[in-house]
Amino acid sequence: MSIFKKLFGSKNNEKPQQENINSNNIESSPSTPPMLSETRQKTLSVCQSAGFTPANSLPTELNRQLRPKIEIGNRLHAIKALVLWLMVPQDNLPNEKILSFIDNNNLQNYMTEQEKTILTGARDDEQQRNAIGWKFENAWPLAWYFGYTEPEITGQMMDGDQMKDILTKHTCSLDKTVQEWVNSTQCISENELAQKEDLFYCLHNAVRSAQLGGNTVPQGFNPVGNGGVIHERRHALTWMLSKGTSWEETDLST
Repeated sequence: MSIFKKLFGSKNNEKPQQENINSNNIESSPSTPPMLSETRQKTLSVCQSAGFTPANSLPTELNRQLRPKIEIGNRLHAIKALVLWLMVPQDNLPNEKILSFIDNNNLQNYMTEQEKTILTGARDDEQQRNAIGWKFENAWPLAWYFGYTEPEITGQMMDGDQMKDILTKHTCSLDKTVQEWVNSTQCISENELAQKEDLFYCLHNAVRSAQLGGNTVPQGFNPVGNGGVIHERRHALTWMLSKGTSWEETDLST
């Protein structure tokens, strides 16, 4: 058994299977409001088919602007470094290896102040380990931008196999630079990213309505737990389209 499966577990032995709702496989609904943009029409169709009910009055002109590719890559690898720090024992991966990778790529510039404190604490801090899973919900859309599978909308948290894939196959090794990796990695189109961000923007609205008592999410969808997954994935998507805005200041209003 690999170190990643020992640390993260796997989908088969930790969580029951959930239906995978893939937005590319859902046909457009004839009841979608015809006067909305094509992007929003597709978004509302996906939401309706999956059991989410966002407000029809949400704005469609949000002045999104794609940030540089290297910034997206650096944020992804900043998360990778934090996860390795907490989840891989020092005997398997010395402190110096991770810290050198961070310094060589200036990754602290892509960490929040709270995240930076992780690097000054114990690597086996259980409280930090329990919280780091949310960073992977941020990482999934960032990795998708560089070719990983598209983020799901079920609200199910990532499993160990997915985490392992991102760490080993969809990020660069610790002895290389993020710039080199970004230069050699193909990314998705800005239009595709904008469509996905609009989807999670509307899903986030439905989640927040459900948290306030509305009947706006599918049966069995937990507005807090599953809703948190939607929130974190939406955060990464909106940040990618918020050029010049820091991670903490990303506008997550709905």
